[in-house]
Amino acid sequence: MQNAAAIIYTSGCGALYKNCPPALGELVFRPVLGWVNAALDALEISDRCYVRYEGEDALEELAKDSPVFVHSKDAGHPALSANDWVKKREDKNIVVLCAEAPFVDEASIKGAFTHHIENNYDMTVLASGGRTAFIKELTNSAFWVKGAFLSELFSSADPEDKDGKGFISAALKVISGKGTVAGTFVTGKPELNMRAGTPEELLTLNAAARTAVFKKLCAEGVRFICTDGIIIEPSVKIGAGTKILPGSIIKGSTTIGEGCIIGPNSYIEDSVIGDNTEVNSTQVRSSTLENGVKIGPFSQVRPNCIIHDGCKIGDYVEIKNSEVGARTAIAHLTYVGDSDVGEGVNFGCGCCIANYDGQNKHRTKIGDHAFLGCNTNLIAPVELGDFAYTAAGSTITKNVPDYALAVGRAKQENIADWVKKHDAIKIK
Repeated sequence: MQNAAAIIYTSGCGALYKNCPPALGELVFRPVLGWVNAALDALEISDRCYVRYEGEDALEELAKDSPVFVHSKDAGHPALSANDWVKKREDKNIVVLCAEAPFVDEASIKGAFTHHIENNYDMTVLASGGRTAFIKELTNSAFWVKGAFLSELFSSADPEDKDGKGFISAALKVISGKGTVAGTFVTGKPELNMRAGTPEELLTLNAAARTAVFKKLCAEGVRFICTDGIIIEPSVKIGAGTKILPGSIIKGSTTIGEGCIIGPNSYIEDSVIGDNTEVNSTQVRSSTLENGVKIGPFSQVRPNCIIHDGCKIGDYVEIKNSEVGARTAIAHLTYVGDSDVGEGVNFGCGCCIANYDGQNKHRTKIGDHAFLGCNTNLIAPVELGDFAYTAAGSTITKNVPDYALAVGRAKQENIADWVKKHDAIKIK
């Protein structure tokens, strides 16, 4: 957004929890201030500063390279502490936002800016639209203001306004005296100025944020039977026709395709899920599951995995830092770590790839259409060729050529009448 800047201020209402200012309270997996920053990032308003109170040092991490000013509790509206910063931006329009009010979103800020410019207002106050709420909003609402006018306001601010609540009212008086006009932009969002000042308020904010995400996803064709226990971060993208079942948590930079079934009780973070994939009671982190994959229940995909089209991953399977070829089946009770697995491979029950020798991790390579018998142990580094087989119960320490059967177990020996000699009590 051209010719625009932002001041983000905290309200100094005390700690939300021990050593946690309200602006850092967690709202659907991101700090409350993170929602404000995300709206400004989307509008490409990078010219911004932050104003915090003493004891809120932790906020500076979210400010990144932007300047941060410390405000005194007896110095009126926090924006006053950005006086010198504003003087250098008198040719810009500045949006003033509260760090604890996360629902002043991209659309509201942009709409108010357009209204502000088109009408050549000195100040434009964002309002929720509720008649009874407007007076309250005058004391703490977000607003757009011309930089030159904001600089003028600093010099005429009421010294008796110790808590800053009269700042906008004072601005309106100045505007009236000048014969210019202030405006109001009605967002139609009842939650516009909800703030995280107490743990109870933060809980209310989380409920409102979850509902807003659900409404957006429903409008995009995502299906919910009910929303019990479902938490989805706003950054998540989900395709039409995908069903999200109760208890599922989806967060970070996750993208889910169309026609999927997620859950119940699945956890997905920073991952890509293809079309028509089922993730049943499974955890997936920083990985890719391509189209038509079926996984779970009670399995885990750890970071840096790629599960290709049509794979079937059963219950109690853990996959770590591995690539699994298309149409491979890993039925159940199996660990696949640091491996490159080909297409059409079959893992029997209870297989384990031993990738760690106590000092270093080693990779294993399994060729296309290999077959691992139940309870096979592959001791990395080792390679299985295409169409190679391992006998059930084998421990494989050497490479297996294409089309070979590897048997790595002791030869069975039956000792006659052993039980009669060693377990006579049971026999009686």
